[in-house]
Amino acid sequence: MKDIKRILELNLALYKKYDIPIANLEEFVFGFKWAMAIDNNKKISFALRIGKEKPIAEYESIIRELIGKPLDQCIVELLLKEDETLRTILVVLSNLMSKPLNTVELLKDRGIERSEGLNFKYDVKDMKVGLIGYGVYIRFFLNKCKEFHAFDLLPEKQILSYHISKDSTEVYPKNIYFHLGEDALKHTDVLKDLDVIIMSGSTLVNNSYLDILNACTKAKIKGIYGPSSELSPDYLFESGFNYIFSMNAKDSKTYLDCSFAAIPNFETFEVMDLYELKKVN
Repeated sequence: MKDIKRILELNLALYKKYDIPIANLEEFVFGFKWAMAIDNNKKISFALRIGKEKPIAEYESIIRELIGKPLDQCIVELLLKEDETLRTILVVLSNLMSKPLNTVELLKDRGIERSEGLNFKYDVKDMKVGLIGYGVYIRFFLNKCKEFHAFDLLPEKQILSYHISKDSTEVYPKNIYFHLGEDALKHTDVLKDLDVIIMSGSTLVNNSYLDILNACTKAKIKGIYGPSSELSPDYLFESGFNYIFSMNAKDSKTYLDCSFAAIPNFETFEVMDLYELKKVN
Protein backbone atom coordinates (compact mmCIF):
# COMPACT_ATOMS: atom_id res chain seq x y z
CA MET A 1 0.00 0.00 0.00
CA LYS A 2 2.97 2.33 -0.51
CA ASP A 3 1.05 4.20 -3.21
CA ILE A 4 -1.89 4.96 -0.90
CA LYS A 5 0.54 6.20 1.75
CA ARG A 6 2.23 8.48 -0.79
CA ILE A 7 -1.13 9.84 -1.96
CA LEU A 8 -2.10 10.59 1.64
CA GLU A 9 1.23 12.35 2.19
CA LEU A 10 0.78 14.53 -0.89
CA ASN A 11 -2.83 15.34 -0.06
CA LEU A 12 -2.08 16.28 3.55
CA ALA A 13 0.64 18.67 2.38
CA LEU A 14 -1.79 20.31 -0.07
CA TYR A 15 -4.57 20.57 2.50
CA LYS A 16 -2.10 22.40 4.76
CA LYS A 17 -0.85 24.62 1.91
CA TYR A 18 -4.35 25.70 0.89
CA ASP A 19 -5.77 25.70 4.43
CA ILE A 20 -8.64 23.36 3.54
CA PRO A 21 -10.58 21.58 6.33
CA ILE A 22 -10.68 17.80 5.93
CA ALA A 23 -14.19 16.41 5.49
CA ASN A 24 -15.62 13.51 7.49
CA LEU A 25 -16.85 10.21 6.08
CA GLU A 26 -20.65 10.16 6.27
CA GLU A 27 -21.82 7.17 4.19
CA PHE A 28 -20.42 4.21 2.29
CA VAL A 29 -22.08 2.17 -0.45
CA PHE A 30 -21.18 -1.16 -2.02
CA GLY A 31 -23.09 -0.95 -5.29
CA PHE A 32 -23.52 -3.74 -7.81
CA LYS A 33 -20.55 -2.34 -9.75
CA TRP A 34 -19.04 0.56 -7.81
CA ALA A 35 -17.99 1.17 -4.24
CA MET A 36 -18.89 4.73 -3.23
CA ALA A 37 -18.07 7.03 -0.31
CA ILE A 38 -19.90 10.23 0.64
CA ASP A 39 -18.52 12.92 2.94
CA ASN A 40 -20.31 15.45 5.17
CA ASN A 41 -20.22 17.96 2.28
CA LYS A 42 -22.29 15.50 0.21
CA LYS A 43 -19.42 14.88 -2.20
CA ILE A 44 -19.20 11.36 -3.61
CA SER A 45 -16.33 9.32 -5.00
CA PHE A 46 -16.02 5.90 -6.62
CA ALA A 47 -13.90 2.82 -7.20
CA LEU A 48 -14.78 -0.06 -9.47
CA ARG A 49 -15.32 -3.26 -7.48
CA ILE A 50 -12.64 -5.27 -9.22
CA GLY A 51 -10.18 -5.91 -6.39
CA LYS A 52 -10.08 -8.65 -3.76
CA GLU A 53 -13.00 -8.36 -1.35
CA LYS A 54 -14.38 -9.79 1.87
CA PRO A 55 -18.06 -10.72 2.23
CA ILE A 56 -20.05 -7.51 2.76
CA ALA A 57 -21.01 -8.54 6.30
CA GLU A 58 -17.34 -8.40 7.27
CA TYR A 59 -17.02 -4.83 6.03
CA GLU A 60 -19.95 -3.49 8.03
CA SER A 61 -18.20 -3.23 11.40
CA ILE A 62 -15.03 -1.84 9.79
CA ILE A 63 -16.91 0.92 7.96
CA ARG A 64 -19.16 1.78 10.92
CA GLU A 65 -16.02 2.44 12.97
CA LEU A 66 -14.97 5.00 10.35
CA ILE A 67 -18.27 6.89 9.92
CA GLY A 68 -17.97 10.42 11.29
CA LYS A 69 -14.17 10.46 11.28
CA PRO A 70 -11.97 12.73 9.12
CA LEU A 71 -11.02 11.12 5.81
CA ASP A 72 -7.29 11.16 6.55
CA GLN A 73 -7.87 9.37 9.86
CA CYS A 74 -10.02 6.75 8.09
CA ILE A 75 -7.22 6.10 5.60
CA VAL A 76 -4.58 5.83 8.32
CA GLU A 77 -6.67 3.36 10.33
CA LEU A 78 -7.26 1.15 7.29
CA LEU A 79 -3.60 1.23 6.28
CA LEU A 80 -2.61 0.01 9.74
CA LYS A 81 -4.61 -3.18 9.14
CA GLU A 82 -2.31 -4.12 6.20
CA ASP A 83 -5.18 -5.96 4.50
CA GLU A 84 -5.33 -6.04 0.68
CA THR A 85 -9.09 -6.67 0.80
CA LEU A 86 -9.43 -3.09 2.07
CA ARG A 87 -7.75 -1.60 -1.01
CA THR A 88 -11.02 -0.79 -2.79
CA ILE A 89 -12.19 1.21 0.23
CA LEU A 90 -8.82 2.96 0.43
CA VAL A 91 -8.98 3.99 -3.23
CA VAL A 92 -12.50 5.37 -2.74
CA LEU A 93 -11.48 7.36 0.34
CA SER A 94 -8.32 8.64 -1.37
CA ASN A 95 -10.47 9.80 -4.29
CA LEU A 96 -12.86 11.53 -1.91
CA MET A 97 -10.06 13.27 -0.01
CA SER A 98 -8.46 14.42 -3.29
CA LYS A 99 -11.67 15.95 -4.65
CA PRO A 100 -11.39 19.47 -3.09
CA LEU A 101 -7.89 19.78 -4.55
CA ASN A 102 -9.05 19.19 -8.14
CA THR A 103 -10.56 22.61 -8.86
CA VAL A 104 -9.35 24.55 -11.89
CA GLU A 105 -7.73 27.19 -9.69
CA LEU A 106 -5.85 24.85 -7.35
CA LEU A 107 -4.74 22.57 -10.18
CA LYS A 108 -3.40 25.56 -12.14
CA ASP A 109 -1.43 26.63 -9.09
CA ARG A 110 0.28 23.20 -9.20
CA GLY A 111 1.04 23.35 -12.93
CA ILE A 112 -1.87 21.13 -14.00
CA GLU A 113 -4.26 22.17 -16.76
CA ARG A 114 -7.91 21.10 -16.45
CA SER A 115 -10.18 21.15 -19.50
CA GLU A 116 -13.83 20.13 -19.46
CA GLY A 117 -15.21 17.16 -21.38
CA LEU A 118 -13.53 14.23 -23.10
CA ASN A 119 -11.69 15.38 -26.21
CA PHE A 120 -8.38 13.44 -26.36
CA LYS A 121 -6.62 15.86 -28.69
CA TYR A 122 -3.81 13.57 -29.80
CA ASP A 123 -2.98 12.44 -33.32
CA VAL A 124 -2.51 8.65 -33.13
CA LYS A 125 -1.89 8.08 -36.84
CA ASP A 126 0.99 5.64 -37.39
CA MET A 127 0.95 4.76 -33.68
CA LYS A 128 0.44 1.46 -31.89
CA VAL A 129 -2.24 2.03 -29.26
CA GLY A 130 -3.22 -0.05 -26.24
CA LEU A 131 -6.48 0.33 -24.31
CA ILE A 132 -6.71 -1.39 -20.93
CA GLY A 133 -10.43 -1.80 -20.24
CA TYR A 134 -12.38 -2.01 -23.50
CA GLY A 135 -14.68 0.98 -24.03
CA VAL A 136 -14.82 4.81 -23.85
CA TYR A 137 -11.81 5.49 -26.10
CA ILE A 138 -12.79 3.25 -29.00
CA ARG A 139 -13.90 6.20 -31.15
CA PHE A 140 -10.50 7.84 -30.78
CA PHE A 141 -8.57 4.75 -31.85
CA LEU A 142 -10.60 2.49 -34.13
CA ASN A 143 -9.40 2.86 -37.74
CA LYS A 144 -7.39 5.93 -36.71
CA CYS A 145 -4.12 4.34 -35.59
CA LYS A 146 -1.58 1.89 -36.97
CA GLU A 147 -2.57 -0.89 -34.55
CA PHE A 148 -5.29 -0.95 -31.92
CA HIS A 149 -4.83 -3.43 -29.07
CA ALA A 150 -7.63 -3.87 -26.52
CA PHE A 151 -7.04 -5.64 -23.20
CA ASP A 152 -9.84 -6.66 -20.86
CA LEU A 153 -10.43 -9.16 -18.07
CA LEU A 154 -13.84 -9.95 -19.55
CA PRO A 155 -14.05 -13.22 -21.52
CA GLU A 156 -14.52 -13.25 -25.29
CA LYS A 157 -18.23 -14.07 -25.06
CA GLN A 158 -18.91 -10.74 -23.32
CA ILE A 159 -17.18 -8.63 -25.98
CA LEU A 160 -16.89 -10.48 -29.29
CA SER A 161 -19.70 -11.38 -31.72
CA TYR A 162 -19.53 -14.31 -34.13
CA HIS A 163 -21.44 -14.14 -37.41
CA ILE A 164 -21.70 -17.72 -38.69
CA SER A 165 -22.75 -18.46 -42.26
CA LYS A 166 -22.55 -21.63 -44.34
CA ASP A 167 -19.00 -21.06 -45.55
CA SER A 168 -17.41 -18.70 -43.05
CA THR A 169 -17.41 -17.16 -39.58
CA GLU A 170 -16.88 -13.42 -39.16
CA VAL A 171 -15.68 -12.09 -35.81
CA TYR A 172 -16.70 -8.59 -34.69
CA PRO A 173 -15.57 -5.92 -33.84
CA LYS A 174 -13.00 -5.89 -36.63
CA ASN A 175 -9.65 -4.11 -36.89
CA ILE A 176 -8.85 -4.58 -33.21
CA TYR A 177 -6.31 -6.96 -31.68
CA PHE A 178 -8.08 -8.34 -28.62
CA HIS A 179 -6.35 -9.76 -25.53
CA LEU A 180 -9.21 -10.96 -23.34
CA GLY A 181 -9.88 -12.93 -20.19
CA GLU A 182 -6.55 -12.32 -18.46
CA ASP A 183 -4.28 -9.64 -17.05
CA ALA A 184 -2.72 -7.33 -19.62
CA LEU A 185 0.66 -8.11 -18.03
CA LYS A 186 0.44 -11.54 -19.67
CA HIS A 187 1.18 -9.65 -22.90
CA THR A 188 4.31 -7.66 -22.08
CA ASP A 189 5.60 -8.43 -25.58
CA VAL A 190 2.74 -6.28 -26.91
CA LEU A 191 2.91 -3.62 -24.18
CA LYS A 192 6.59 -2.88 -24.74
CA ASP A 193 5.96 -1.85 -28.37
CA LEU A 194 3.01 0.48 -27.76
CA ASP A 195 3.29 4.20 -28.52
CA VAL A 196 0.12 5.01 -26.56
CA ILE A 197 -1.25 3.33 -23.45
CA ILE A 198 -4.59 4.36 -21.91
CA MET A 199 -5.74 2.33 -18.92
CA SER A 200 -8.91 2.19 -16.87
CA GLY A 201 -8.80 3.44 -13.30
CA SER A 202 -9.75 -0.11 -12.32
CA THR A 203 -6.02 -0.85 -12.58
CA LEU A 204 -5.61 1.38 -9.52
CA VAL A 205 -8.03 -0.81 -7.60
CA ASN A 206 -6.42 -4.12 -8.53
CA ASN A 207 -2.98 -2.50 -8.16
CA SER A 208 -1.68 -3.40 -11.63
CA TYR A 209 -1.32 0.17 -12.95
CA LEU A 210 2.37 0.73 -12.16
CA ASP A 211 3.45 -2.64 -13.52
CA ILE A 212 1.55 -1.94 -16.75
CA LEU A 213 3.05 1.54 -16.97
CA ASN A 214 6.57 0.16 -16.46
CA ALA A 215 5.98 -2.50 -19.14
CA CYS A 216 5.12 0.19 -21.72
CA THR A 217 8.72 1.31 -22.12
CA LYS A 218 8.20 2.93 -25.53
CA ALA A 219 4.94 4.78 -24.85
CA LYS A 220 4.92 8.55 -25.28
CA ILE A 221 1.27 9.05 -24.32
CA LYS A 222 0.52 7.40 -20.96
CA GLY A 223 -2.98 7.91 -19.66
CA ILE A 224 -5.47 6.72 -17.09
CA TYR A 225 -9.24 7.28 -17.08
CA GLY A 226 -12.47 6.86 -15.16
CA PRO A 227 -13.95 7.84 -11.78
CA SER A 228 -11.61 5.42 -10.00
CA SER A 229 -8.70 7.68 -11.07
CA GLU A 230 -9.90 10.89 -9.45
CA LEU A 231 -7.33 10.52 -6.71
CA SER A 232 -4.32 12.85 -6.49
CA PRO A 233 -3.32 13.87 -10.01
CA ASP A 234 -0.07 15.04 -8.40
CA TYR A 235 0.70 11.41 -7.55
CA LEU A 236 -0.37 10.06 -10.95
CA PHE A 237 1.84 12.54 -12.82
CA GLU A 238 4.68 11.83 -10.39
CA SER A 239 4.28 8.12 -11.21
CA GLY A 240 4.75 8.67 -14.95
CA PHE A 241 1.31 9.37 -16.43
CA ASN A 242 0.98 12.45 -18.64
CA TYR A 243 -2.76 12.37 -19.34
CA ILE A 244 -5.74 11.85 -17.02
CA PHE A 245 -9.44 11.71 -17.81
CA SER A 246 -11.77 11.67 -14.84
CA MET A 247 -15.26 12.62 -13.76
CA ASN A 248 -17.14 14.04 -10.82
CA ALA A 249 -20.77 13.29 -9.97
CA LYS A 250 -22.88 16.43 -10.39
CA ASP A 251 -25.06 15.50 -7.42
CA SER A 252 -24.52 12.64 -5.00
CA LYS A 253 -28.22 12.16 -4.19
CA THR A 254 -29.20 11.91 -7.85
CA TYR A 255 -26.43 9.40 -8.46
CA LEU A 256 -27.39 7.28 -5.46
CA ASP A 257 -31.10 7.36 -6.32
CA CYS A 258 -30.26 6.00 -9.76
CA SER A 259 -27.85 3.43 -8.34
CA PHE A 260 -30.43 2.07 -5.93
CA ALA A 261 -33.15 1.74 -8.57
CA ALA A 262 -34.25 -1.79 -9.47
CA ILE A 263 -33.16 -1.04 -13.03
CA PRO A 264 -30.46 1.67 -13.07
CA ASN A 265 -31.78 4.25 -15.54
CA PHE A 266 -28.81 6.43 -16.39
CA GLU A 267 -25.64 6.53 -18.40
CA THR A 268 -22.67 7.39 -16.20
CA PHE A 269 -21.57 10.34 -18.32
CA GLU A 270 -25.01 11.98 -18.13
CA VAL A 271 -24.78 12.54 -14.36
CA MET A 272 -21.08 13.39 -14.32
CA ASP A 273 -18.92 16.42 -15.04
CA LEU A 274 -16.11 15.14 -17.28
CA TYR A 275 -12.63 16.62 -17.33
CA GLU A 276 -9.12 16.00 -18.66
CA LEU A 277 -5.87 16.86 -16.89
CA LYS A 278 -2.41 17.53 -18.32
CA LYS A 279 0.80 18.59 -16.63
CA VAL A 280 1.98 21.87 -18.13
CA ASN A 281 5.13 22.59 -16.10
